[in-house]
Amino acid sequence: MKLKLILLNLLALTTFMSLFDNVQASKKDSTDNLSIEEKRDNHLAYKIKKVNHALNKRIYDFKEHPHKQLNTEENSWMAYVKNVNYLKNNQLEIYVNRDFKKLDDKKRETIVTTVQRISLSEVLKVLDISSEDYMEGLSSIIYYDGHCLGRSVFLNTKELKWYD
Repeated sequence: MKLKLILLNLLALTTFMSLFDNVQASKKDSTDNLSIEEKRDNHLAYKIKKVNHALNKRIYDFKEHPHKQLNTEENSWMAYVKNVNYLKNNQLEIYVNRDFKKLDDKKRETIVTTVQRISLSEVLKVLDISSEDYMEGLSSIIYYDGHCLGRSVFLNTKELKWYD
């Protein structure tokens, strides 16, 4: 009886191990079939996802736990920004709330500049970026309620043009 139980356990263990090996092999095969460009694109998409997650986690934490914020003046931009998306062409999509529309242009520019600076610091943690791209900054498009509220000027990412 004991021998039968041991043999059944051994059979179950070898079956499990072969299933595990098959799963690992299929995972390996799926990435082996990708071209170098596809692997690079997947890697870049993963890094961009990390940047966007870090940026939006900051905003989420600020809104969910405002009492935990140490420097509220430095983080005040988060009260006006819903979320931020970094795109692979070094561009930001900044989604703002209705309170942002009530601000004067100077305060809006301060908020967008702060978002650009913080976003660039997150990008530098994850992606290799040239010194020219770093000095140029991140071009930004500001959205409110599904409509473009403003954007960076074409050749100067720090200058903003408003559409309202």
